[in-house]
Amino acid sequence: MNGRHEVPGGMGAVLFDFDMTLVDSSHAITHCMNGLAESRGLRLLTREEVLSTIGLPIEEAWRVLWGRYDPAWTEEYRARFRGVEQSLLRPFPGTVSVLRSLRERDIRTGVVSNRRFARVAVEATGLVPLADVVVGLEDVERPKPDPQSVLLALDRLGVPPEAAAYVGDTDIDMATARAAGTLGVGMTTGAFDRAGLLAAGASLVLDDLRELEGALGLASLEVPRVGS
Repeated sequence: MNGRHEVPGGMGAVLFDFDMTLVDSSHAITHCMNGLAESRGLRLLTREEVLSTIGLPIEEAWRVLWGRYDPAWTEEYRARFRGVEQSLLRPFPGTVSVLRSLRERDIRTGVVSNRRFARVAVEATGLVPLADVVVGLEDVERPKPDPQSVLLALDRLGVPPEAAAYVGDTDIDMATARAAGTLGVGMTTGAFDRAGLLAAGASLVLDDLRELEGALGLASLEVPRVGS
């Protein structure tokens, strides 16, 4: 673990990627991308193919998956499929309890995503009340792995990078954490396994979000009493 984070009481914020970190979006995105594919005469995609691109801005993901990108696809996807996708998003087991527990320990929480208009997706899953800040692609000039989005979220929270962790499921997330100067916590809930996340710079790798507080040394901290 990064030495700057050895004191559990010094952890001021834990930020999270959204897709495949807090929620399983793989089935929803696959379903909707294939709806677009059928409409546009494009090749149908497998969940595994889609999973490998989750974390990229959607335009870049389509370039990877279909070899090209047409702005008209974005317009159709937003109009016909975005609402369907959001209705199919499912938080992972432990997502709500972990976010709630962190906040009870006076640790700020947030979502930092390469989704455009990320707050809409976070609202669709009912997680907005558990996030002190939400930063999406519309808030920054450069997507992850540029650290701009993480640093913006921390600035809004008033927490320095050395007192924060960023939790994500991709090599992009770990590169972002490293560039921002935060602790990088990798999750094997997406396309990357433990070895891949460690190679990308993760300081910790977890298989289940419910392991997070113990891994960060926070489980032993007392929850502040109301009025204390």
